[in-house]
Order: sequence, then C-alpha cells, then structure tokens
Amino acid sequence: MAIQLIGTGAAVQEVDTAFKAARVSIRPVDVINWLSYGAASGALTGVAANGPVFSLRNTGANLLMVRRVQVGFVTTTAFTAAQGLVYQLLKANGFTTSDTGGTALYAAGQNKHRLSFTNITAAPDIRIASTAALGAGTRSLETVSMGIAGGTSNGLGTSMPMTALLSHDAGDHPIILAQNEGLVIANGIAMGAAGVIQWHVNIELAEVTSY
Repeated sequence: MAIQLIGTGAAVQEVDTAFKAARVSIRPVDVINWLSYGAASGALTGVAANGPVFSLRNTGANLLMVRRVQVGFVTTTAFTAAQGLVYQLLKANGFTTSDTGGTALYAAGQNKHRLSFTNITAAPDIRIASTAALGAGTRSLETVSMGIAGGTSNGLGTSMPMTALLSHDAGDHPIILAQNEGLVIANGIAMGAAGVIQWHVNIELAEVTSY
C-alpha cells in the first residue's frame, strides 16, 4: 500500500522515478538568526604562550551554535629568527566575566545572514586581540584543544592562509554553547622578539532556543 507524505503547505512528497528514492531538500537548522564575523587584529606582538587572542562568551539564556572557526596571519615585521605560530581552540566553562581589551566585534543588527532575522536576544561578547593578548575574564578553560592550527614565520610577508579550527558539515554535531559558556583561541607558542603579525579570524554562529 502506497503512503503519501503531505507537508503543512499541502505539498505531496515526491519519489524519484528512476531509483524510487524520496526527494528531500537539506535545509538549515531552524534558528533565531545566523551571524558571521571576519576580523583582523592590530599590530599583534609579544603574546605569551597560552595568551588569548580571540574570545566568545554566550551571555544569554538561548544557545549559541558555532559551526565554523578559521584563523590565519600575515607577518608585518620580521622576527629575529624563524618563528612558529600555533593557535588552539579551547572550550571555556563557568564564563561569568568576559575577557577584556582588544576590539569587540558584536554590533546589534549587523552580520546577519538574512536581513529579516531578528537581532540576537542577548548580545554575546565577541572580541579579537589588537596589539597584545586579551585580558582573561572569569572562566575555566578545558585543557585539551578542540582544534589546532600552526604555521611558521620566516620573514616579512610570511603568512598562514585561513585554516579551519572547526568546520561543521550537514549531519555533524556543532559546538553548542549554553549561557556562560564560550570559546577562546589561545596562542600556543610565545611570540619571539621584534616580530609583529596581523592575525585573522572567521567565525560563523547561530542563536537557537534548543538543539
């Protein structure tokens, strides 16, 4: 006996003629809004090992779903010797006071994937380092990174192309941040003398009521 599936708009689900397979369309998760941010640091130098260069804190009761995080750099002043540069994506729990310093990226009503989306319910704290590491707020970082990327600076103009610390595909489980949870990207190796970089980050996230 054939079964028909009828949607809320009275449309009947189709079946492929050749393979008798249901025709489906992959759609985004039902969200309140989607947001993307791309940012560059200032003339970043002298960051110690484990110094934070990016911070995201969920301040609201709704969940934040993080789908993609990418990092990269360009050397603008040469180090005195070849320099390794490593970046770690770390989960932050008990994040009750935001990191400080740098440049705040969130601006109400901007960076939405669709203009008709409402503004995010509670402004998250999103910030990138400027010329030095961020000041750590009240938070507990997990000890093992969720993603890591590294490159080498051998002189002026040396760069690391944008590299994924997190890349979510359909069917994968994204990072879900509850209130007072967040993400921190920390410098993995102390920056040597004299060298200066411009550091870059891309991040995509959404606000959802449940997941």
